[in-house]
Amino acid sequence: MKPNLLGLVFVSFSFLSACEDFVRFRTEKYTCEFNRLGLQSIELETQRGTTTATLFTEQGPQALEIVFREKDRLELKVEDDEIRVNRETGEIEALLGARFATLTCKKSVFSM
Repeated sequence: MKPNLLGLVFVSFSFLSACEDFVRFRTEKYTCEFNRLGLQSIELETQRGTTTATLFTEQGPQALEIVFREKDRLELKVEDDEIRVNRETGEIEALLGARFATLTCKKSVFSM
């Protein structure tokens, strides 16, 4: 009976380790150096299949609408402000009000 139980445990762990998308919580953050837009960072939080985006500026945090999301790029919007993120390089193109800038930001990812 022990060999069968051991086999069941082995198969269970093999199945779970094969699931790369088995994540309860994930944060993807783009941190920018000082810039003329006052854009400090952009955070994507995914929990239970729902993703929210937040823009952090000198004026404080602001919720963003996710307009488009793919593996390599992301488009976000709030009111008349538009932000495009290259998820591979960390490059951000932001139009905040009448100000436009292209920024290279540092990407960090935390998953659990």
